[in-house]
Amino acid sequence: MKLIIAGGGTGGHLFPGIAVYEKLKSIDKDIKVYFIGTQRGIENKIKDDYDFEFFTINVRGFSGKNFMNKLRALKALFGAAKDVSAIFRGTKPDYVLGLGGYISFMPLFIARLSGIRSGVMEQNALPGLSNKILAFLGTTVFASFEETKKYLPVSGAIVTGNPVREKIFKSALALSESAESAESAEKLEFLNKKDLSIFISGGSQGASSLNNAVVSMLKSLDGEILRNLSIYHQTGERDLDAARSFYESEGGKIKKYEVFPFADNIENYYFNSDIVISRAGAGTLSELILFRKPAILVPYPFAAKNHQEENASLFSKKGCFYKLKDDKELSKELLQTVNEIFYNRRLLKYMSDSLKTINIEDSALNIASIILSEKINTKNKDKK
Repeated sequence: MKLIIAGGGTGGHLFPGIAVYEKLKSIDKDIKVYFIGTQRGIENKIKDDYDFEFFTINVRGFSGKNFMNKLRALKALFGAAKDVSAIFRGTKPDYVLGLGGYISFMPLFIARLSGIRSGVMEQNALPGLSNKILAFLGTTVFASFEETKKYLPVSGAIVTGNPVREKIFKSALALSESAESAESAEKLEFLNKKDLSIFISGGSQGASSLNNAVVSMLKSLDGEILRNLSIYHQTGERDLDAARSFYESEGGKIKKYEVFPFADNIENYYFNSDIVISRAGAGTLSELILFRKPAILVPYPFAAKNHQEENASLFSKKGCFYKLKDDKELSKELLQTVNEIFYNRRLLKYMSDSLKTINIEDSALNIASIILSEKINTKNKDKK
């Protein structure tokens, strides 16, 4: 089978696609995978880590742009159409899997016109513009959330969940199994601990406003909390030096801290933390749900269509997470929330119990199985 994966740009789009890629390779070692992305996207930075041939197209985002930039984006689409058609002629794909967002639009549009089987992943609760158009044209949508279907009334949306990378998925399963022992259950329920461990993550690129608010919050915490506090702070490259400077000058008051730009072993920080402070991207939410990890979510306020707010609201209503606004009051809100949690660990238990009501699925396997079953069905039709 020949598969094209199209999309990327950010880790939130790319890593769920990588998870499906890993699952497909584990099922069918002979599958040939090609990848279509952009020169500037994260996919170009990690392409050498995977066994796929990489093609680039020149496309631009459309949503939220001014009139001139929209015109440039449309012009780039026409050029991308020629490039994608040439890639398809050379590779002859059996299936095209889009990762969502503007990068995947033209490959999926051409696939639809060419009669090539295709599907697109929608990571967020609120679907983006390109996925809405593709759904209207009949492209299968692999949705992370049941709620997404109401925004795509005429599409063949299938709720598969949002895939996470294999090593993270296996780590979460191992943690879930270990929680059956009394010792692990006590650790996860937080009721008999004085120490509090917090993992702060703004995503692969970091989040300056979140980093600044956390630093300001730590400066205001009282000594009793700081003496019992462990901090794992993923800052991104941009804010690393400033954060290090703070921790080097003030870190003596904190029981333990680590500060780093990016974590390849993010599962370890989920395991070692009692609560996470993070953005509300779909990938992050999927990982938090897998690890049954309570969190304080701070949605990125400038995300397209404010989709992170939608993501966070979906689960804060279920009692799984706190949700705070990224505004001038963020530091004070974080201070109040961390104080509440430190002195009342039942709040963490309540969130953890709420998370346990959500079923954990192997979302990568769900999508991979659909792709491979469609291949089998097509072969059977050809025989007839």
